Amino acid sequence: MPELVGIPRIAKRLGLDSTSVRRLIAREGDALKIQIRRGKSDRVLLTHDDAEKLIASYEARRAPSPVDSQDTATFDRHGYFYIIQLVPEAIPNRVKVGFADNVERRLADHRTAAPTAKILKAWPCKRSWEFAATDSATRSECKLVLNEVYEGDPEEFIRRADAFFALIPNPNLEKELSEHSPLSESDAEPETEQPAGETI
Repeated sequence: MPELVGIPRIAKRLGLDSTSVRRLIAREGDALKIQIRRGKSDRVLLTHDDAEKLIASYEARRAPSPVDSQDTATFDRHGYFYIIQLVPEAIPNRVKVGFADNVERRLADHRTAAPTAKILKAWPCKRSWEFAATDSATRSECKLVLNEVYEGDPEEFIRRADAFFALIPNPNLEKELSEHSPLSESDAEPETEQPAGETI
């Protein structure tokens, strides 16, 4: 039987409280393929391997990323933050929030388990903004079910996400460079002055 690790032990390793670790598991469990086990008194437990995956994922996000890292490009890739209503006819207040490169493909994935799922709204977004956008869209008047699935008024999720993205720049716009920026220099070789009287 695999070694099982409790939330308090993971929280101690990460320097977080238990509630933050539970939210982390709920938010990243699907992507990391973490399986929740239940112990005595219905305690949440993870296998040692799953706990290490969660810890490594959290620490990788918290650590400053090197400028030349290939992971930086992945983390800052552009896509969409979306809100999908999972079962509109039966549980209209249940939504899935998250990030996807292709929202239609993500919707198709969800429709394998929830055939009537529909996109409520999507916003252009950088991958690195996903957690802030999720925290903003779910900051009040809703309850976490599991793995980025929440229950609450769908219009309120949209209103809160609209307010967040109203403050965020369009991720597809390039910043204008200052004439003093080293990035604004041309790639051409600089011209060299010829001494007076000489010809090339």
